[in-house]
Amino acid sequence: MDRYSWMQAVHWVHGAGLYVPPPRRPPFCETTVRLAEVLSKLTPCRPSIAHLMRELKCSKRTVQYHRDILQATGLLAWRSIGTRLPMLPGQTRVTCLTSEYERLIPVSYDRALGIRTAGEGLERRMVGISDEGRPVIAELGKKAAKKPCRPRRTVRHSRTGRPVKTSRCTPIEGGTTHCVGSSSVGDQKTTGTARATKSITGKKPTGRPAGERRRTVLGQVVNAAMMAVGDRIARVAYRRVPWVRQASHDQLRWVLNDIADRGWNPDRAVAWLTEIASHYGAGALWRPERPHALIAHALRQETEQNAYDQRLRQDVAARVEPMDNTAMRELAGLAGLFALMDTPAPTPNPSPAEETLARAHWVPRTVVAAIDDNVDAAIDRYGVDLVARYAGLAANPNVQIGVR
Repeated sequence: MDRYSWMQAVHWVHGAGLYVPPPRRPPFCETTVRLAEVLSKLTPCRPSIAHLMRELKCSKRTVQYHRDILQATGLLAWRSIGTRLPMLPGQTRVTCLTSEYERLIPVSYDRALGIRTAGEGLERRMVGISDEGRPVIAELGKKAAKKPCRPRRTVRHSRTGRPVKTSRCTPIEGGTTHCVGSSSVGDQKTTGTARATKSITGKKPTGRPAGERRRTVLGQVVNAAMMAVGDRIARVAYRRVPWVRQASHDQLRWVLNDIADRGWNPDRAVAWLTEIASHYGAGALWRPERPHALIAHALRQETEQNAYDQRLRQDVAARVEPMDNTAMRELAGLAGLFALMDTPAPTPNPSPAEETLARAHWVPRTVVAAIDDNVDAAIDRYGVDLVARYAGLAANPNVQIGVR
């Protein structure tokens, strides 16, 4: 649903007064419209409660109340409900997936304005409108196109904590100003002067110290060759990995610089991105809004896990020197286990008899055909137990033998 049409329906429901709130619940008010404005800008509509709290500057319960109002009036519906993924080894906290919503237009809106539509639900499209509904939808269009006013900033009194409205004029240097709402703050300081002093003293230094070189997510020093390889990997990832396209090219190139430092080619990098997507459910269960942050998190988790494994190997290797008790022998066994994990096991070549038995288990129809042709030859080839088993199954009318 496009933002313009949906906001028309939101303003109509707000003005019509159709929603009757339950006891001790807020009504459909300006806060609900502001929440709809925030949701209309998201594609896909998958906001977190923390994001809505920052945008609306209100509590978690208020956000939940007005979200429920939009759902009760038919303007919002669940597409997928958020969940929590189980913690895996090496994780320090639970990964939470936010819910995804669909913006809808209620049927009462179409009936009240005389709008003729084709399709239902997400397939709805407007094909006509009655003469009585044209001026109404024009007024709703003006409200939908109007940008919401942002609240003016206030400065709190240094002693009482009382909010004081500020002025847009600049105070005169060396004296007082007559444009502010309060005469003085503290020791003969105007509100404008207090605001200017606070903004200057509270400013945090930005950027890195002089002489320090730029570093990647894992702390590697960035060089030109690394940036060139990261740029090439980012271009290939944009074409072949759909869930990373929400990030900009510069963001994706920056987090892939560590992969470029490993000497990986684009095919191996794409395979690694596909692996972490299946690990976190990205692209299938949810589409991350900040894919570069997810990639950076996966890089840090992988580095921490490798460092932990290395420390464990060193600890085990340091403790296997004295072999005077049972505990030391067990540690030696663990060291050997780690050595086996590092070296790939040889793949044994199966014998012809083993290949024949494996083929018989996967294609039992061949065993039944061999029994029908010559029982003695089938026993010599497959053995008495296997021939007796499949002969009994073939004689059972309720069993159909085929290929697994």
